[in-house]
Amino acid sequence: MCLPIIPIFVLPYKRYAGPTLLHLAATYVENDRQSYRKTTKPGNRVIGYVTPPDASCIDERALDHSTLWRMLTWMGCQLAALSVGRALIQQRDPFSTCHRFVGAVAPHKFRSPQREQILRQSRRLLHLAAEWNERFPEKFFPRFATRSGFS
Repeated sequence: MCLPIIPIFVLPYKRYAGPTLLHLAATYVENDRQSYRKTTKPGNRVIGYVTPPDASCIDERALDHSTLWRMLTWMGCQLAALSVGRALIQQRDPFSTCHRFVGAVAPHKFRSPQREQILRQSRRLLHLAAEWNERFPEKFFPRFATRSGFS
């Protein structure tokens, strides 16, 4: 079976570039004072598409704060990628502490145990991906997760 060639900046089924979404997700979970709206509009600047000058209609789509939540939800469900990624990092570097990272999130960022779990898992996965990218030539997103069938 021939796998399609996916550029490194593309996440499957996502409209915005992977590095942008991953950076915003990390910004949100790592900074206690960040809200979804502040994160998706840094410095009141809109992240989105600009209508080309020769277009017949105006279509300036902007990144909505709910997109960030959907991204974090998607990441929080990647339990298999988290588990296998940890195991591979431990094989590569037995002194790695990636399995000890708890991924605690500020308590005001969730109202239910389910949302807390999703945010914690997302933060763990972001931490793991950063450690992965330091140790392996193949990027964690989208390469590892996509080819492993975890996406």
